Amino acid sequence: MIENMEPFPKTKELFSSLSDPTPTLLKLIKAHPTEVAVRELLISYIEAVEDNPSRAHELTSVLVALRDSPDAPTIQGGSSLTEVFHDELDSLHAEESVLDKHNKTFGPTNTYLINSLLSGVWFKYNLTSSRMQYSNIEDGLIVNHDLSIRQLLLIGACIQLLTNGSKIVPTGEPFIRSADEVATKLKSQRSAGRIKGLNALKLLDVCQLLIQYKLNSLFNSLLFCTPKADSRKKMMLIMSGSCSFRLSMMRSKNKLDKIDMGS
Repeated sequence: MIENMEPFPKTKELFSSLSDPTPTLLKLIKAHPTEVAVRELLISYIEAVEDNPSRAHELTSVLVALRDSPDAPTIQGGSSLTEVFHDELDSLHAEESVLDKHNKTFGPTNTYLINSLLSGVWFKYNLTSSRMQYSNIEDGLIVNHDLSIRQLLLIGACIQLLTNGSKIVPTGEPFIRSADEVATKLKSQRSAGRIKGLNALKLLDVCQLLIQYKLNSLFNSLLFCTPKADSRKKMMLIMSGSCSFRLSMMRSKNKLDKIDMGS
C-alpha cells in the first residue's frame, strides 16, 4: 500500500473546542492511518493538556475511546492503534522529560511537571508505561539529590503517584512490598528536612497519606475479606512492614476522607 502523504489536519482545536472530539478524530485517523499522523494527533493532545492541565483526565479519555473503538483502523505497517499509542507516547515522554533547572515555577509552565501529570494518566489508562516513567518516580524519591532539582523531582514523582499510584506499583501481594518501600522513602524525604517549599511539603504529605491508606485498605481486604486468611499471607504482611501502618491509618483516615483522590 502506498503511504498516505497528505498533511494531517491540526487537531489541537478539536481537543479544545468539541465536547466529544472522538468521532471526528476517528474519521481523521481512518483517513490518515500512518504513524506520523498518529504522532501529530498525540502532540496536539499534549498541547491541549498543557494549555489546560485540569482537563488532563478528560482529554486522555478521548485517546482511550479512540484506542478501544471497534472501528479503530490498523495503522500502515500492520500495527494496531493501541501499539502506536504506546510507542509514540513513550517516545514523547522521553523527549519531554528533560529537566529545566532554570524554571523554578511549580505549575503548568513547567514542562517536567506537566509531563509527570501526563505520565500519571497514561499509567492510569494503560496507554503506555516505560522504564523512564518508573525511573523518574524513583529519582524523585531519592533524598540526596542536588538542591536545585530536588523539589522538582519529588513533586513530579508525587504527581504520578497521586494520579494513580495503584497502577504504577504492582497490584495484589507484590503491591504491599512496593508501596511500603515508596511510603518509607516519602517519609525519609519529609524527615530529612530538605524540602522547603510549602506546596511541595503539602503534596508530599498527601502522597504519603494516600500510599499508607491504600496499604491499610489492602491489608484489611487480604486479612478479613475472605473466610480463611491463611497464615502465609499474614506472615508476608508482617514481614513487609505493612502492619506498622495500621495505627497511623486509624488516625489519618479522617483526613483522607476529605481529600478527593480519584479512582
